[in-house]
Amino acid sequence: MKAYKPKYYLIAFSLFYLLLIGIMIFYFIQVLELKKKEIHSIAHNKIDEIENKLSFDKKSKKKDNILYQGIMDVLQKKKTVAEFKIENPEYFEQVNQDATHKIDSIFQPLGYQVSYRIDLTSIMLNTTKENFLTAPITILETNQKIHNAHRVNTSEWEVEESSQNKSDEPCLDCPADYSNHFTIKQEKYIEVRNFNSLALHDLLPLLLGSFLICMFILILYFITYKTIKKKEEEVWSLHNMVDNVSHEFKLPIATLKYGCNNLKQEYDSPTVALIQRQVDRLERLQNQLGINVHEEKRPFHQKDFIQLTEDLSLRNQEITFKTVWNLEEKEIPFPQTAIETIVLNLIENGIKYGGTTLRCSVEKKENKLYIEVTDNGMGIDKKEQSLIFRKFYRIIHNNVHNTLGLGIGLYQVKQIVDEYQGSIQIKSKLTEGTTFRICIPYA
Repeated sequence: MKAYKPKYYLIAFSLFYLLLIGIMIFYFIQVLELKKKEIHSIAHNKIDEIENKLSFDKKSKKKDNILYQGIMDVLQKKKTVAEFKIENPEYFEQVNQDATHKIDSIFQPLGYQVSYRIDLTSIMLNTTKENFLTAPITILETNQKIHNAHRVNTSEWEVEESSQNKSDEPCLDCPADYSNHFTIKQEKYIEVRNFNSLALHDLLPLLLGSFLICMFILILYFITYKTIKKKEEEVWSLHNMVDNVSHEFKLPIATLKYGCNNLKQEYDSPTVALIQRQVDRLERLQNQLGINVHEEKRPFHQKDFIQLTEDLSLRNQEITFKTVWNLEEKEIPFPQTAIETIVLNLIENGIKYGGTTLRCSVEKKENKLYIEVTDNGMGIDKKEQSLIFRKFYRIIHNNVHNTLGLGIGLYQVKQIVDEYQGSIQIKSKLTEGTTFRICIPYA
């Protein structure tokens, strides 16, 4: 029996287990990315609902709008952007507070913590292509600042405006005439600050389920490994016991053979010949138990077949035996012990179940060897015919085992036939008898 070291099982399982965990982590990351996109999509849609109240766009370009006036002052070079922000801190503070309140109120029911910012990135005079912003300027930002900005979108629009004094009368306080055609660009940024907690909350069942699956597989492997280890120890113990028993049988068998040989020289008796044949068979069976014994080479001969049935006749004188050897050759190239085991088990099975007349034949047809045993016993019920080749199975009549035995005879027959790629057919009828027909390929 070939033994595999436990460390190989452990290494193989560890590799597959790590592969499984890696696959699960990969798909969890993919799901996490999908959840991230979903959360940002919801946040974007909510921002779109109120952006006209937060951003500097066409709807808020009024001449009384402080930001609009500041942009006009920058275009007319009356002041710089930095000066405009310094002169109007209250305005920016009020805009930021208003934006924070509106954003918090719309996202609070969802449990989102959202930061938002709008930057003016360009104020371009179209006539001269001069950009009046050397760096982006933040015109709106919530109280909670953005650390990992996620740009929502970029927008731009053109503004064309002019002013001219058409009165003929002189005006000392009138502003100078101007004509401005400019393009404004702005970028909007958003960040869901508690994204990790939102995603983990939604994916907690998936994460917990994956963890439980991994733990279940780990526990199942541990239980299976312990069971296999225990069974392996039991098998080795059984093999050791069989080896020891086989070794202990050698001396008694050798002594019996020595005694039979001496008796045969002193008495020319059929009984002595019978004992010697049975001792020889016992020795062959004992040899099969050895761990280093070569496969039996002696083929099954016609005289072995005849002697086998004659020995059974001596033990069962009330039974009528009929034998047929329908082969031209006197021997078949199958091990003697294997064929003897098949024939003996089938005949003894027929005797145990009430057979008084048994017919056993060996014949060859179309490159196949057929072994057929027929009895006139009690027969086998149809529903039990598929069960009788199971190990330790015994036929029950009225919930009682009426015959002696361990239930391994037909199991041995099935094992030998399967080893030679053969088949077994059963024809049986209750109270009338049973026929076992074995077919083995035989070139």
